[in-house]
Amino acid sequence: MTLKQRAALQTAAIIGAAIAGALTLSLIIENLTRDQIINGLAIGSIALLVYSMYGVVLSRLEYNEKLKEITKNNPTLR
Repeated sequence: MTLKQRAALQTAAIIGAAIAGALTLSLIIENLTRDQIINGLAIGSIALLVYSMYGVVLSRLEYNEKLKEITKNNPTLR
């Protein structure tokens, strides 16, 4: 497959995903009440914050492990 064909295929996929997202959002707005939408947004926001906190904690632990490895292999850094 040439680069032009791959670019055309990826562009079509992006447009298709955008249309599917718009239709899904339209259906959600039509079929859910205002309170259900607000609750969904609140739960989604909390989930995003928890995931972000997980990422920060994981990065800190990976950094500490890497620092231990570096100082173990290089005695002048102790």
